[in-house]
Amino acid sequence: MMTEEKLYERLMAYKKEHGITQEMYQHYKWAIETIRKQQQIKDHEKKEQI
Repeated sequence: MMTEEKLYERLMAYKKEHGITQEMYQHYKWAIETIRKQQQIKDHEKKEQI
């Protein structure tokens, strides 16, 4: 699974070569939100199993 740190590293590597557009930044923000939601779901499932 992609982590926030890995996604940030990829974004910065891409930025060095191509620059960042507003659209790219919006995709990045969406991806971060998705990662956080998935993590919350996993954490919630772990709590239910206990």
